[in-house]
Amino acid sequence: MRGNVFSTAYMLSNLVAVLIVYLCILKPVIGRMTMSLLFIAAAVVNTVISISHPQIYMTYADVAAIPAYVQFINEYFSRHITLYVLTIAAGQFLIGTFLVWKGPVEKLALTGAIIFLLAIAPLGAGASFPCTLLLALGCALLLKEKNIQPWPLTLLHFTTERKRTIS
Repeated sequence: MRGNVFSTAYMLSNLVAVLIVYLCILKPVIGRMTMSLLFIAAAVVNTVISISHPQIYMTYADVAAIPAYVQFINEYFSRHITLYVLTIAAGQFLIGTFLVWKGPVEKLALTGAIIFLLAIAPLGAGASFPCTLLLALGCALLLKEKNIQPWPLTLLHFTTERKRTIS
């Protein structure tokens, strides 16, 4: 794996991923909320960068851990960067939005998140490996969780309960 694995951004990404996994274990609702916000934020960032500075994504070819990824990035992807990244951003946004709710939609989002995170892991340091594997683990833990509510309702519950204790 090439790339600067000692950079602040790399270290911070992995630290945050560990904390998110920890939240997914201890407070699944907060873990899912954090994962949801992370995917929505990634969608926004990828949308803005893919439109304003698409060539930035070519740097992933320099840090990808698998030759097939390097070849794909340097060939077909390089001619269609904005299209690919906007498609990825749309998927990230859907995952983040679907993680807000409970039930089949949430399961679909978590499954999609796991697939996406595993698919970008071979980008190596470009995807802050093993950050993506840690986040996939967090999603797998949430997938097994049975007794969590949609997180907007949980936040309303916290707000309502807080008002009662203050009154």
